[in-house]
Amino acid sequence: MTDTTPWREIERSTVFTKFGRAVDRVGFELPDGRKEEFYLKRERPAGAVLALTPDQRVILARQYRPGPDRVLYELPGGYVEPGEQAVDAIARELLEETGYSGKVRPAGAYWHDAYSTVQKYAFVATDCIKTTEPAPERTEFIDVVTLTLEEFRTRVLRTGEMTDTAAAYLALDLLKLL
Repeated sequence: MTDTTPWREIERSTVFTKFGRAVDRVGFELPDGRKEEFYLKRERPAGAVLALTPDQRVILARQYRPGPDRVLYELPGGYVEPGEQAVDAIARELLEETGYSGKVRPAGAYWHDAYSTVQKYAFVATDCIKTTEPAPERTEFIDVVTLTLEEFRTRVLRTGEMTDTAAAYLALDLLKLL
């Protein structure tokens, strides 16, 4: 059987930090005594919301993303600010990015990936209506789009044209719409 004991951290230093993201160089002692170095992404907690209008259209943010160097569809979302509850952060982000508001409830949590400290939260927002114009951040250039659930499932979710697919699946599962 493999030893799943947590590794012992020996040292940590921040290599880079900007826009709320950081990369840490972390030295560990592994269970077998070897020492290895890893680079870990460090960010604040974040969330994403599957937002539905009363007629069951999915509200999405479509924008250029520098990592994949592509325009992608995204569930509205963002960072949870210090002292803020995740549900409040998601309601705020939905309104800022899309101009829509609705009834927000949690759908689950997940880890961004194995080399990141980021825990992400998935939410569902129902009965969303447009209440204001979007007010995106200075680095966000968002095209707000709505798709039918079928368009969302076939054209976006399964094609690699979207970020936060884990949040989308958690939300669709909660709503029994998979």
